[in-house]
Amino acid sequence: MGSCNFIGSGMGHWGIGGGVIGWGITLLIIGLVVLVLLQLNKSGRKRDPHADTMDSLKILKSRYAKGEITEQEYLRMRDVLYNNHTS
Repeated sequence: MGSCNFIGSGMGHWGIGGGVIGWGITLLIIGLVVLVLLQLNKSGRKRDPHADTMDSLKILKSRYAKGEITEQEYLRMRDVLYNNHTS
């Protein structure tokens, strides 16, 4: 009668590595690689040094307002922050 030329596990194009499942796995792997690359890029960005100085100044002003540091300490630390920002 006729001979079957099919070679394989009997799953045809639906087996892993081909067909819908194969495409799904491929897309999943590509998606994971993209997510990892985005996270690496996000964590590698440098912060704005001006923003760091402003955050430090807010903390310094708050400590001075609470009485945790003296006026002399406040002025000295403020000068250090401004000098580090401009260098």
